Amino acid sequence: MQFANACETARMMIQLHGLQAQAIAQRHVEEMRRQNDTAGLDRWSQVHVAICELRRTAPPLQPA
Repeated sequence: MQFANACETARMMIQLHGLQAQAIAQRHVEEMRRQNDTAGLDRWSQVHVAICELRRTAPPLQPA
């Protein structure tokens, strides 16, 4: 269930931030690590993995 929420967050971040979504999620991971926030670290790590997976499995862009 928790990973499903991470996937939805990942989709929303991709829609909002485009190609920067992965880097933004990684910054959140690093911030949670600095703050020793294990719950936040777990959450943002899942979001980062979901973004990576969505980008990996996305269909190729069609030429304009």
